[in-house]
Amino acid sequence: MGGSNEDVIRAVLTAWGEGIEAAQAATRAHFAEDCRWEQTGLPTTTGGEEAAQLLGTMPGMGFSGIDVDFRNVVAAGDVVCTERVDWMVRPDGSRVGPLPVVGVTEFRNGKISSWREYFDSANLALLSSD
Repeated sequence: MGGSNEDVIRAVLTAWGEGIEAAQAATRAHFAEDCRWEQTGLPTTTGGEEAAQLLGTMPGMGFSGIDVDFRNVVAAGDVVCTERVDWMVRPDGSRVGPLPVVGVTEFRNGKISSWREYFDSANLALLSSD
């Protein structure tokens, strides 16, 4: 795959919109074994497999993917910051959101070694309501 760090994070976030299996494959491919993925109000995962398992809980919450609208992507050295709006997608194609997010990813040897996501955790209530 290769490409710049920015290419990698864009590929991972784009995969989220292609469905759970694509999202899981992207985390397994691009997360370092010791990658910590921290998200406000959600469990912290370590490594691609744990991240993939967390993504695998989405169908149980009624979602089949996440559409990501990029606002700004800033890359400097081994750090890529994304300002974006995430939309949770239901199996029927309807979307829940918008969920504004800022993510800070750190890279080591082309793999994501740390990913911290910042958002208003009150928005998580949207995901459990109808």
